Amino acid sequence: MERTGLVGVGAMGSALLERLKLAGGQVVVFDIAEKAMDTARSLGAELAESSAAVAEQVKLIDVVVRNDEQMLDATLGKMGILEGAKPGTLVLLHSTISPDTTKKVAEAAKARGVEAIDACMIGVPRVVREGGLSFVVGGTEEQFERAKPHLLKMAKQALHMGPLGTGNVAKLIKNLLTGSESLIIHEAIQIGEAGGIPYTKALEMMRKTHSGGHIQRWEGIFDPSGKDPTPNAGQNVFDKDIPLAAGVGRAHNVSIPITEQLVAAGKKIVEKNKRS
Repeated sequence: MERTGLVGVGAMGSALLERLKLAGGQVVVFDIAEKAMDTARSLGAELAESSAAVAEQVKLIDVVVRNDEQMLDATLGKMGILEGAKPGTLVLLHSTISPDTTKKVAEAAKARGVEAIDACMIGVPRVVREGGLSFVVGGTEEQFERAKPHLLKMAKQALHMGPLGTGNVAKLIKNLLTGSESLIIHEAIQIGEAGGIPYTKALEMMRKTHSGGHIQRWEGIFDPSGKDPTPNAGQNVFDKDIPLAAGVGRAHNVSIPITEQLVAAGKKIVEKNKRS
């Protein structure tokens, strides 16, 4: 089995390491945190003295760091991956970072005969350990096919999103959806409390009446031909129900800035669909 490298063995990195070891992989690792290195050693990894030292020993490297600054340091910095990487090496950038950072790393890598692509992770450490991780990948078809067998040792699926950087964008919009759901639920339960419903009862009602969400049936809400991303407004929610909910909030002086924006956005969509 191919010997691979892993730079960054914190919470997510160590979970990936566990999956690779379950698959029988030989993994060389580096992390700036001594505790993370101790954990990696206990999981059976080989330890290296730097990111560059990892790259000197392998031709495929996973990078799992926290942010853009750490990614640039791990790849382009002193004793970074590109100082040790041999031509033909493939570097997989797993972190939630800007697509511009990915492109900067890939450009510097290309000058050394090294390939770097974004392969972002959707899942938390527990999900990774259970085998439920998904990768969303940006890069050429050839790069994706090269990376896919390795990615599937750690995940249940790897989805090719398009050219370099689209894996980053996919992860960001997925997190946008997740985060915005929490924010709008926060406003909804405040409106509910103002209208006499304890927020825990409102949340339990939403759970018991949840119908699976729009994503599970998106073909009936968005144009499946790919010609127009505007949602279908052929229902009462945009032009009646959201404005009525906002009206309850206003009547009770509840701060609902997101709901107010939804009223305005829904009105525009209804008007656009009427013109179509």
